[in-house]
Amino acid sequence: MYHQKLLRFSMLPLALCAIVTVADAQGRGQGQAADKAKGNQGRAEQPATARGADKARPQPARNDAQDNRDANRGRSASAPNPSARAIERASSNARFHRTWTTSDIRPDLRRRIASDRWAERVAAGALAHAFARNVGENALVIASSGRTMLVRNRNGDVLVALDDDRARNLGGWKVKPIDDRIGEGSPSFCRSGAGHPNWGRQWCIDKGFGLGVDNSINNVRWGRNLDVNDVVFVREPTSATLTRAALEAVLGQRTVDRLALHAITLGLVDPLVGTWRTDPAGPRVLLVNSGEYPVAEIVDVDRDLRSDRMVVALRPWDI
Repeated sequence: MYHQKLLRFSMLPLALCAIVTVADAQGRGQGQAADKAKGNQGRAEQPATARGADKARPQPARNDAQDNRDANRGRSASAPNPSARAIERASSNARFHRTWTTSDIRPDLRRRIASDRWAERVAAGALAHAFARNVGENALVIASSGRTMLVRNRNGDVLVALDDDRARNLGGWKVKPIDDRIGEGSPSFCRSGAGHPNWGRQWCIDKGFGLGVDNSINNVRWGRNLDVNDVVFVREPTSATLTRAALEAVLGQRTVDRLALHAITLGLVDPLVGTWRTDPAGPRVLLVNSGEYPVAEIVDVDRDLRSDRMVVALRPWDI
């Protein structure tokens, strides 16, 4: 398997960024994620199938001619040329996609990615992304505990724990990167990407101010979850600060597993922690961080304990 030079390694059910081709940007499949909900590797909210799991394995490379045919599939000879805006959008979204070579993946992870165990290859896929972002050699480790695969950080904290059933049914979300250009007159907290102090980042987007980038905070961009109704508050938080275990009680195990794996792919090495903000005059907002770094923001606008808005942190590969 590993004699191939190029790998189609779009990873686990959690490759959260949407990859939009120029053809997609003309109208078909715009905002598609690297994986779909049913069988999915990274986006939609429905249980994964074997198709999604197989994407966690490195795939044989295809030649450039095949890639070109795929990129143009569905485009008729008479179709208009893509607009400059469509090309710009496709180019921007492609920044969150990575083509892998065998040299990108550590030998110990290659074996795990080829495993027949769902939990092992999903965990190894996340670590491969983390190490590609220059996470330290011993910052993350995989360990087996009975039927469960654990990902721990250097301090021994468990970042994610998966058995094969949980990995097989992980599912995911479709996510569309948000344009990081900001509008004239935007408040400073929108320009920085920090979001409204009480109502979060989605407030900036809803108000049309846009959401900027603070390059001092891990070069984070943001993506909008297109499957937001999949996220349900199992119960209302009872405190303003939530540990990873408390997040599981509030959001459910599967949602937290997705977020924890996504945080690892961003190169983050601290356990998830949540901050719950509620205000009678506005929406209820749950901020999810890995240490000081943002991972996601979930907004309940109508206070029915279902997510109405959700954005997730993204990091491009070209910076």
